[in-house]
Amino acid sequence: MFANRFRSPRGFVRRTAAALAACVFFLTAVLATPVAQAGFFSFDLKDERELGEKFNALIRARMPLIEDTEINDYVTGVVDKLVRAMPPQPFPFNVAIVNNNAVNAFAGPAGYVFVFTGLMLHMEHESEMAGVLAHELAHVSQRHIAKRMGEIQALSIGQLVGVLAGVVLGQTTGNRDLGAALAIGSQAATAQAYLKYSRDDEREADQVGMNYLVKAGYPPRGLVEAFETMRKLKWMQGAGDIPTYLSTHPGLEERMSYLKDRVGKLPADIQNRKDNDAAFKRAQMLVRARYTDPKNAVSYFQKIGDKATCLDKLGLAIALSRSLEDVGKAKPAFEAALACGGNDPLVLRESGRFYLKIRDFARAKSLLEAALRANPNDIDSNYEYGRMLAQEGNYKAAVAYLEQVKLRVPENSEIRATYGQVLGQAGDVFHAYLNLTYAAIYDNNPRQVKFQLEKAKAAAKSDADRRELARLEETLKKRAEFWKKGSFE
Repeated sequence: MFANRFRSPRGFVRRTAAALAACVFFLTAVLATPVAQAGFFSFDLKDERELGEKFNALIRARMPLIEDTEINDYVTGVVDKLVRAMPPQPFPFNVAIVNNNAVNAFAGPAGYVFVFTGLMLHMEHESEMAGVLAHELAHVSQRHIAKRMGEIQALSIGQLVGVLAGVVLGQTTGNRDLGAALAIGSQAATAQAYLKYSRDDEREADQVGMNYLVKAGYPPRGLVEAFETMRKLKWMQGAGDIPTYLSTHPGLEERMSYLKDRVGKLPADIQNRKDNDAAFKRAQMLVRARYTDPKNAVSYFQKIGDKATCLDKLGLAIALSRSLEDVGKAKPAFEAALACGGNDPLVLRESGRFYLKIRDFARAKSLLEAALRANPNDIDSNYEYGRMLAQEGNYKAAVAYLEQVKLRVPENSEIRATYGQVLGQAGDVFHAYLNLTYAAIYDNNPRQVKFQLEKAKAAAKSDADRRELARLEETLKKRAEFWKKGSFE
């Protein structure tokens, strides 16, 4: 078999500390508008676009991102709703989901926004998650770091990035020791202390964020309730993954007090807005079932008992299918979910994925085709259907499906690896190795990159092949910039 001739890169993007990339949040405020007399740091929009692309590459090189139509489209919709309530911004906003339990979100240069799964899982209502996002976006729109940048001219850009990363590493995750390790030297330490948000910054972000939340149509209590959740988590966990900027100057009690006062002065119809959490609960279920520890997820859904909704039943089935100890219980759980909500494309998709896993191809095909009829644009349904066709030996049809998936999610290592292997099975040796090289790049696996790249070069026969190799090597150059020094030599 052709597949045995290829060594696949390791699974999805390695999970690393979330705050290593969180410096991007602060850079948005720095770069969004030129700063007068800023020395090294007077950037125009072209500079910001270039830096935004680089820091997006940094995030993707260091962070585990979720690429799921259901989750990503939902969170993007919430961010878009808030952005429409903001003053005009110089770039469109692009949203990615970071698979990390920190209760946080941050916005990077050139409109890159990253939302942590911990924020989704710990909030009770969409308005709470939106409140935190509104707070973060307000720090950007109010240029809180930019106001200080003009006075810091002693550090190079590289040093400044380390300083900002150190600030955010401490503030985002609550781990001050890790944050301090990134800011080295007396100048860096001084700048790090100088760049932290002030009491006035936090108060303004709360107030302006509240404006965005209300204008976007959310219940204004969402931000207050988010802080209430933060307070409970801080008490239960001793801070843990709670970002320190949500628990320090001014403290949560004070912030909840002045926000409650603000809410109380709003018109009654705004105060009495109802939460609409259907889409939030749907995305939250999927995050918990598919992307958290499977044993914990199984326990969570089992505890719901007789009150389980159709989505809860699906969540239990997904979690059971991921737990080695419980996989035998997954089949009846999926059948229960199908009996309850079998017209839902998400239920169809996830059930089809499970039946493909246990190699019941007839059942998988029926379910995945039904899922695609209900939602033709779902990335995961197309991906799983393409995989199923490959396992049936219909490689040409499989390539067509996986090609469309790859075009929509070009930087997903798992998708690239599967696409590469199916291309190999279809006999397209050059493009097989080319995509396996991309997979290794996006998996941040320098050793696999070197192995697959040599194979791709050897398989290149035409000028078109060599042009594709040149584009691949340009991608490699940009991504390898964020790898450990000497790892790709």
